[in-house]
Amino acid sequence: MRALYLKELRSLWPFLILTGLLLSGDLLFRPFTERLDEQTWEGIASYLRPGQDGTFGWILGILSVCVAYAAFPREHDERTIHFLYALPIRRPWIFVTKAAAGLTILWAGVGLLLVSDAAQSVWNSQSFEGAHWRADVALSHAVLQATFCAIVYAHGLAASVLRRFGVLPYALLLFVAWIVRDVLPPAAWIDPSALLVARYEGARLSIAWGPWIVHALVGVVAALTAYAAWMGPAEAIGLGLRRTQASLAGKLALGCGGAGLVVVSFALVGIVTQIGPPDAASAEAPAPAERPSRASQNHRTARYELTYPVSHEARALALAADADAIHAAIQRELGAEPGPLLAADLTEESAEHRGIASWTHLRIGLAAEPDPIRLRHVFAHETAHAFQHTISDQRQSDAGDATRFFAEGGAEHLADRVVPNEAARRAARAVAAATWARHGMRSDDLLDERRLRERFDTTLVYSLGERWVDALSRVCGAGAVGDALRAMAREGAPRDLGPRAFWEDTLAAFGCDLEAVDAAFAAQLADDALALADAIEPLPRMSGGVVGRDGGVLLVAARLDRDVPASALFFVRVRATVDAEDTRTFSFRGRLDPADPRRVAFRLTRAVLPSTRFQLQLCALVDERGWPFCETWRWATDR
Repeated sequence: MRALYLKELRSLWPFLILTGLLLSGDLLFRPFTERLDEQTWEGIASYLRPGQDGTFGWILGILSVCVAYAAFPREHDERTIHFLYALPIRRPWIFVTKAAAGLTILWAGVGLLLVSDAAQSVWNSQSFEGAHWRADVALSHAVLQATFCAIVYAHGLAASVLRRFGVLPYALLLFVAWIVRDVLPPAAWIDPSALLVARYEGARLSIAWGPWIVHALVGVVAALTAYAAWMGPAEAIGLGLRRTQASLAGKLALGCGGAGLVVVSFALVGIVTQIGPPDAASAEAPAPAERPSRASQNHRTARYELTYPVSHEARALALAADADAIHAAIQRELGAEPGPLLAADLTEESAEHRGIASWTHLRIGLAAEPDPIRLRHVFAHETAHAFQHTISDQRQSDAGDATRFFAEGGAEHLADRVVPNEAARRAARAVAAATWARHGMRSDDLLDERRLRERFDTTLVYSLGERWVDALSRVCGAGAVGDALRAMAREGAPRDLGPRAFWEDTLAAFGCDLEAVDAAFAAQLADDALALADAIEPLPRMSGGVVGRDGGVLLVAARLDRDVPASALFFVRVRATVDAEDTRTFSFRGRLDPADPRRVAFRLTRAVLPSTRFQLQLCALVDERGWPFCETWRWATDR
């Protein structure tokens, strides 16, 4: 058995090299390209970052599947498996030995990652900036990574029985898991890669034992299935598949089977999407009241190719009549070329947004917005995004955390100038001024998306962003928005700058000064606080938190500091970590207590909470034309 184990290791050593390069390849260049005494452990090891997406899990998963596929298929296809059966080794031990060799390669890669990250991290001895390597945390991560490899490896062994076709069922299951994860964020653990998303309680790694146990048990079932197949009918299955694929009828049968799996998967997705998270509701973007028809029609203007539902043809054609004028007005504001033809899909249905833009494609919920002014405002906003992408040569998107407020605030600024809506602008600016003053915000809180997301309502990129862009235009000239976009795209612009350094460089490129813009921005908000005092007064401050349980429901109560209109809406947002994306944040509606008009009660279904420790944010929407006023995020527990 030892000879078989060593033989398997010799055949798998290329995978060890590949695993080492993918997991620890930075050891070959980082010491020569960066100052290790300035690098933190978290900066070197991305899997340490709280709430980090599942990219690292995907890398480990793909490696595990590749190693699993190297275990048995080649032996059976080349018929060398009969030689193994002739050895004086019982079949169960053949399976165990080959599986152990594969896991040895994967675990060696995990061990190499542990050593390489430690070797690179120890050079930073700074007590304030250095995130010091800790053996207990490092070993905890390594154990979880090794366990994750074993789970995925078991599934890879089971899938390899059907060769390439075996990947299809797993791909479809993962697709369904992604949809479930997005519709029901607390169910993100269904996606195996989410198991390695780091969460901490203080400085200690927090392990969600429930999901790990479930995935481990499923992995054991997959391993037993693989054993039963490979040590029994695997060769017959492979031969049968080859015979089936050789005939036209067989190919049709496999094709229909694959299509059936796809149909079933999409049906499951549809069911899950319709169900959604129980008791969760969005007060920010209610679902459309009128559903558009499935049938659609196209309409061409000089600057747009519009697609709209035939059930809303009159509304679409009325918008189309103004579309080119909106385009021309934004073009003039930015001092830009007309750019390419824009594809505008007006059939969008979403409970999360009224519109979205990607390069030259716009998607807008025509049916969801009956107000013609607001519809044109959304259309202008998304058209502005298309211009931003083109003028900045995608740099605005590439800069990420430094530019989101400018992207949304700039689009709002342009939409306000092209399609004025004084009532909506007044309500939005009131929320911006109130939030800025009450929470003691600074310009860096807006310029850096990570700082904003950590403490504040991320929708402030619209209202506060619009005020910052307005200050930019006042200080640096009417064409400053377009000039900033062109400065981002200029040749030789430095990359990988922090948010403040990025804006100092961008504004300096066309003779503008960030400090002057920030000063004008703060002055405008102070003026707004005085001018809009009557609109700010109704916005309540809210305090509160978890007050108890009622079976499977967590009770949250908030206390208002003033009376509010009867039409006001209240909701509490919930997320797992400080840097959770907006799509991983969901909300629950609240109700005023009939016996106490300054008390709001929320009922949170405990089954959909992200963990026993989570963050919540209390919000109130007093004016439907504006944005919600929200308190800062705070930690809460379900204990």
